[in-house]
Amino acid sequence: MSSPSARPTSCLRRPIVTRPRGRWAAGLWFAMLGAVAGVASAQNIQCHVSFAGATRTFTIAPGSQTDAVTPLLEGASFVLEVINRLPPEPGAGVKVRTYGVFSGEPYLMHQAFYLPQNDPRGPHGFTGLQVIREPLRHHELAYWCERAPTR
Repeated sequence: MSSPSARPTSCLRRPIVTRPRGRWAAGLWFAMLGAVAGVASAQNIQCHVSFAGATRTFTIAPGSQTDAVTPLLEGASFVLEVINRLPPEPGAGVKVRTYGVFSGEPYLMHQAFYLPQNDPRGPHGFTGLQVIREPLRHHELAYWCERAPTR
């Protein structure tokens, strides 16, 4: 008589699969190298800004969280800031803020955040064409940003 706690033994067992460590380590190394190369090639971004009948292109290098934000454009009716942070920085991605200016004081009108891996191949980069209209004077500012071409 067999006891209830006894388990039947099976002659079929899963085979133990071993992989050579050298191949695994080399694969991991190449994967890390590809990730670093991808981040390195996407560090700078270019933003194309149209305001008051002129279009200008700005190149924005990555910065850290402690860096002071310098506006790309400061005018009588608009202030435009673009922040570019790479992983593993807190808040990694591209943040665009547009302020209107009323009585000399800026107020936030538009803010957008784009993740670092967001990189479609459209005619207006990863942001798409964005148009912001200042409500008092009806001035318009348009921008779009893309990853800077690698050299």
